[in-house]
This record gives sequence, C-alpha cells and structure tokens, in this order.
Amino acid sequence: MTKNFYLDLASFQHFEEFTHEENYQSLPEDWFVIVADIKNSTQAIRDGYYKEVNLIGAACITQTMQTQATQNIPFVFGGDGATMCVPEDAVKPVALQLSKLQKLSQERFGLELRVVVIPMQDIRAHDVDVHVAKLEITESKYIALFRGGGLAVADSLAKSEKGDYEIDATSENLDSLTGLSCRWSPVPAKKGQVVSLMVMARDAKAMEVYQSLVNNLREILGREISEANPAQDNLVNYKGISEAVQDEAKYHSSWFSLSFLSRFLDILLSVSVYRYGINLATIFFSARDYKDSISAHSDFRKFDDTLRLILDCTEDEVGSLRKLLELNFFTELCYRDGFLYYGLHVSEEALMTCFVETTSQGGHLHFIDGGDGGLAMASTQMKMQMKKELKSQ
Repeated sequence: MTKNFYLDLASFQHFEEFTHEENYQSLPEDWFVIVADIKNSTQAIRDGYYKEVNLIGAACITQTMQTQATQNIPFVFGGDGATMCVPEDAVKPVALQLSKLQKLSQERFGLELRVVVIPMQDIRAHDVDVHVAKLEITESKYIALFRGGGLAVADSLAKSEKGDYEIDATSENLDSLTGLSCRWSPVPAKKGQVVSLMVMARDAKAMEVYQSLVNNLREILGREISEANPAQDNLVNYKGISEAVQDEAKYHSSWFSLSFLSRFLDILLSVSVYRYGINLATIFFSARDYKDSISAHSDFRKFDDTLRLILDCTEDEVGSLRKLLELNFFTELCYRDGFLYYGLHVSEEALMTCFVETTSQGGHLHFIDGGDGGLAMASTQMKMQMKKELKSQ
C-alpha cells in the first residue's frame, strides 16, 4: 500500500551516503507535500524572536507526527518552518491540526504561520520529482532526506501570490503542543563558533559537488562530521523551573487546563532530575542514559536538495570553510565558479527543541539550529546570491 511507503522504505546509517542515488525512491503519486513556514521570519528573527520562530517550525513537524501516531511521515526541519510528506488519507487530519497551530502561533507568539498542501501530481507537472531516502540516525529513529527538485518547486508554489494551495487558520483551539519542549538551555559552542551552513549545488554535477564538499569538510575539521555535532552531552544544561514554565506556558491555549497542569508537574519533575540530579525513579529510568543519547537523536545534518549542517567549529575552521565555498581553496566546485550557492551564519550557540514521546532509545528527537536565526539567516544569504545571479543575466 502506498500509505506505507516511508515505513517500508529501506534505511541506511551513514549520512555521507546521501549522495547515493540507490538510497532514494520516488514519493507515490497519491501523496501530498505540506510546506509550513513563518511569514516575514527574517524580520521576526532580527527583532529577537528567533527562539519562537524555531519553536513553531519544529511544532509543524511534531503536530503532523502526532496526528498520525506513526513514523510514516518523511519531513525536514528548516529553522523557520518545515516540509512534510503525507499519504492521501492523512491530508485532512494533518491540515486540520496545522490550521489549529496557525491559530495558536498567531495568538500566543504573534507569528503568522503559512501552511500549503500540494498534490504530488501538481509538483511533477513542473518536470521535477520528490525522491526520498531514509537515514537511521540511531536505532529505530529516522530522518528523511530528499532530492529531485520537487521540494524547491513546492516551496515556490507555497510562496506564490496566487495562494492556490494555502489553507486558512481554523477557529478551533489547539489544546497544547504535546510532547514538544525547550527545556535545555542554548548549547554553547565547544570550539568557539556554531556554524549554520546551507549549500545548494546548481548544475548536473550536484552529487559530485556535495560529495566533494563532504570530503573536504572532513579535511578542514580533522574529524568526522558527526564529531562536530553541537549537541554534545557535556554542553547540554537544563533550565530552571521559572524559565521553563515561562517558556512553555504559551504552548497551551489556556493555563487553566489539565494539559497545562500536567506540563507544570512534568517540568517540576524534569528540572529535579536533570538540573539538580534528584531522581527518585532510578530503577525504572536512567537520566544519564537519556542525556547521553541526545546527540545521536539530533538532526544537526539534513538534505533536501540543499545540504544543511549545524556544526561546532573553531574560528580557523570557519575561515577555511568560507574559502572552500567561495574561492575554490580546496576544489574547483565552488561558488565563484558557478557550481553552488551557499549561506553561512555564525553564532556562539546552538538551539535545541525537543520532541519527546518517551526517553527510551528511538523515543525522542531533537531539532537543532544555530543561534540568532541559524538556518533562516543562512537561507537569506543564499537567496541573495541567487537574486544577484538573476540580475546579472
């Protein structure tokens, strides 16, 4: 059955194999692509609301996943939004849940969330496709990778002035952002700088460009890309009760609800365990095992026809990375020679938004972005390069 397409898709375990064509399969014809993003997110980030933008972007994914109660949803997190692919029978319930999220986003955070639902046949009408691969980041937990050009077309259709595919916010309330939390403080850069990097290859040599970039990135870092993951357990610290409650109170349509009371009690328990080391349930639950597993359960590396990386780097490594991308310092497959567009944003910390169904292996996922807007700001830089190219033609 096509609705089990992603469940049945064979997975692979090494991110560097995202360039291997055999890992991808075409999304079925009766599936839909849902694009959700914050309108005017760049200005919101510049106004200091980057954490809120990040949160709503992650919530688009968690609300979609919870509606389906399954890992049958391929998705990619973009910092200021997300893209999800759903089977036909999931479109209506997912669209309803996201329309409720639109209402909560506007009323509680002052952010306008755009949601569009596009049939696959409309995307293929533009002579592109959506090819999906399934990366196992740790046992029983997966993230999707995409190629084929279809998601770029979906994004373009989403932002079209016609608004043919856009859905409107409902009048119904979303009771809470169940399972979503931001209780870990921003993660400071261990080596000095957190890099939010986006690279889009722009011709027939796309996979060659990406493979070359990955190989040379390893050379610059002097280590595997996985070792540059900012979400290292020795850097992750839990917020206090007051800060956590203040942050998560907006996740609920009402403070006078059982769902908010449940969250409040959960915060009390979690802060006791992770901030103060008071765990009265050590026989049933290991706080250390959960904290140690956060790094492996994070999505600091992604691919959707654009390579997206959040990396902990030294200042010298950042300088070498800029030269690699701009000036063919290591390779001729660079921006100046017309092979790629890129965006690179540097901050002092990474942000982590968590979706926790259970604390066991495969039961949680941590969305990683750079501080001060991270991927959204890198995207702005990359789009400026693309606009400059169009003007020069």
